[in-house]
Amino acid sequence: MQLVDQLKSLFIKAPSSETENELDELPKNISSNLNQQIQALSCHPKYLEIVQSTLEKALLQWQKNPETNELVILSSSVEPLSQIIESALANWNYENIEDIKLLSWSNRPKDSWNIIPNLQKDLALSTKLDVDNNSEKFKELVVIPCLEFCFLRQINGLDGIEFLRNRIFQDHSRFWLIGCNSLTWQYLDHVYNINSYFARTLPLPTMTGEEIMEWLNPVINQLEFKNNDQDEEKQLAKIQENFDYLSYISQGLSSVAAQLWLQSLSLANLENINTQAEDTETILVEYKKVKSLDLPELTADDRYLLFSMLLHKEINLSDLALSLGESESIIQFQIENLLRMGIIQRLNNLFSVHPAHYLKLCRYLKKYNFITDLIE
Repeated sequence: MQLVDQLKSLFIKAPSSETENELDELPKNISSNLNQQIQALSCHPKYLEIVQSTLEKALLQWQKNPETNELVILSSSVEPLSQIIESALANWNYENIEDIKLLSWSNRPKDSWNIIPNLQKDLALSTKLDVDNNSEKFKELVVIPCLEFCFLRQINGLDGIEFLRNRIFQDHSRFWLIGCNSLTWQYLDHVYNINSYFARTLPLPTMTGEEIMEWLNPVINQLEFKNNDQDEEKQLAKIQENFDYLSYISQGLSSVAAQLWLQSLSLANLENINTQAEDTETILVEYKKVKSLDLPELTADDRYLLFSMLLHKEINLSDLALSLGESESIIQFQIENLLRMGIIQRLNNLFSVHPAHYLKLCRYLKKYNFITDLIE
């Protein structure tokens, strides 16, 4: 009821005699401000509870059967899985776990061809396996939130994955929690038959329209919505209908839903708004129809680059060039073109597929027989 009351207040704020102003796209500074607020949102409690409860069950089973010493969490390539895993562990306590070793990388190491020593150093793993002389047996949790950072598709670039696979298979004295996108997991299964080594995987569920609305509510509360209908019940029903459709068109993926929701907003008071202002409290907006974005025209080289980007989740220019076997200058030209199209995005010099284009891109790549994590 609290959420409904908050949404009602949005429409009470909007003047009932608002004149029809020309609708327009949100100015870039306003859209950017809202997008920053979306990126700063906490993970939905649903995900934290699922990760925590599944992990606790897995740990209990591990205590009884040491060979069941791993749990892999899978999600879409564009979902913030690392954030979900780290948030789930932030205030989590389990009586039988005394130490949590979390891989601290925010990107893959520069010397990706020599990744094994980096893994051993960051996770404090001994060079040689010695499970017989382990005084802390069955008390340590090793967490790798983003498995994609542990490899690069090139010669010897999968050594890190092979090292982890063998270490987890042999060392039952530790429990291993791994996060990975499902496209990469399918690729690794194709290369290494990795599912034979990791029996327990948890695909994260998708979000309903109500859950998306609840999650976005702190951002929604920064806006005022034009009230085209004085009947609050009809207005609230229309809101729910919009979010249900948003869940459907985004396949319940939070990152995709958030970007399509942002694309669906239009200014309703264009004549009165100061588009240079950073403050969003005076913005009057209304919904356009939620729709997926059209893909720009792509070349064969674009297809290979975008697939590599999805496979690695996010990647810098040097590593992307290595993975594609091309010079950085050629790849930079492609990247700049794709950035202009809006199909990819850049954050801290890491490139990734823009969530708003993700679903159509996966369908497009699937036609060309690329592995995708598209949910059909």
